[in-house]
Amino acid sequence: MRYFSFVLIVLLIAPASVSVFAIDTEAVATKNFTQIKQLKKANRHLLGSIEQLQQQQKHNQQKISELFRLLEYKSADRATKSVISRLENADRAAKKIYTNARNLLLSGQHQQALEAFQDYRKRFPENNQISDANYWLGKVFVKLEDYQNAKQTFIDFQANYALHAKFPNSLYELALVQNQLKNTPAAEKLLKTLIKKFPNHSISAKAKALLAEITTAKTDKIQAK
Repeated sequence: MRYFSFVLIVLLIAPASVSVFAIDTEAVATKNFTQIKQLKKANRHLLGSIEQLQQQQKHNQQKISELFRLLEYKSADRATKSVISRLENADRAAKKIYTNARNLLLSGQHQQALEAFQDYRKRFPENNQISDANYWLGKVFVKLEDYQNAKQTFIDFQANYALHAKFPNSLYELALVQNQLKNTPAAEKLLKTLIKKFPNHSISAKAKALLAEITTAKTDKIQAK
């Protein structure tokens, strides 16, 4: 009888326990589901924040790159301006020396002109008036009667500046020098080349006169024998 009563009590309590357990399980599932939804929402928010950070980082990198390019441009611009300034200063100095050398030559101060032109050539070998300076240097040597240096100077000028406006004049000057050095055939050849290639040049008249003078001198020499 006592055993029967115990069984009956168990049977009466069991459904209630099962019901309570079922309710607890459902509550836990609901809570877990809610937490999962919250986690998913938080995850989406986190992903969004990461994407924003990536975009901001990309934007910052672009700004940094632009800043570096700007700094490089400014640095290059300063360097360019510095180079231009140095070139302009050098050009002014070169023109001053060149003009002074020309004035010395024209005023008959030939030794001073020689030193000035040589200084110019040494200091400014790439200046745009270096070709003119080489021509006038040859003229200075002629004035100083240094015919060997004058000869070499005019030969170098013709080798380097065949298209220069003073090229025909250099042929005449070299012919004069060769004649002074008693290189008559060389002088005649130069004069004939000048007359043939530059018939309308103003220097051609002087070339014809010098050629006639050389020819006459040769004839007189032959007749004297």
